[in-house]
Amino acid sequence: MIIIKNPEKLRNDLTSNGNTMTSVAENLGYSKAYISSIVAGTRRPNEKVSIGICELLGKQFDEYFFIQTVHR
Repeated sequence: MIIIKNPEKLRNDLTSNGNTMTSVAENLGYSKAYISSIVAGTRRPNEKVSIGICELLGKQFDEYFFIQTVHR
């Protein structure tokens, strides 16, 4: 499972440079509600979304996310 390290930092970085959550969602190809819920921590990002966010911001995966192993 992919976990956001610091949701506030992610939100600030996504909305810097005049971007809005709507424009971020459009660039990633997802709804604003979905991206907002990920940033708010109510949903977990999948691989495609987390990689898209990193590419959009020009950052490495481990700057915003980490992978938590789930033992069953």
